Amino acid sequence: MSCDVTYEELAALAAGDLDAPRAGEVAAHAPACPRCSRRLAALTRADDVLASLPRRRPPAPAVLAASRTLAEATRATPRPEIMTLDEAAAFLRISPDELGEIAEELPAFELAGRIRVRRSRLIEWVARREADYARDTAASRVARVTAGRFEEGVT
Repeated sequence: MSCDVTYEELAALAAGDLDAPRAGEVAAHAPACPRCSRRLAALTRADDVLASLPRRRPPAPAVLAASRTLAEATRATPRPEIMTLDEAAAFLRISPDELGEIAEELPAFELAGRIRVRRSRLIEWVARREADYARDTAASRVARVTAGRFEEGVT
């Protein structure tokens, strides 16, 4: 006998986390399926044993140390404000060759004989391009709709 009930669904049913319609289906299926019945019984026993364990509060210094470690591990690393062209290409998620195609438009400057881009100016430049694109796209949609109406003879 094959069934489509997954182990994760049985665990969710035992924990009371399975959505109501599926919980009803799985609960009705489990007694008739030896595999699901064994698994559900084992999961229920494991949940009962875990629930019976005494709850211990960790000492405050341990919580503080863990908190500090997590904060340090998840702290955003500072990104340099001045980028090379390769870094700018990576930031824009394009290849250096593709960046070369738009290099004249970039808000770049020369420093020590090399071209650099300021991150904040690049972000502003991208925002302007997005606004221009949205405006041009909206204008072209209006033009297409208007042209379609005039072609239909609407004046």
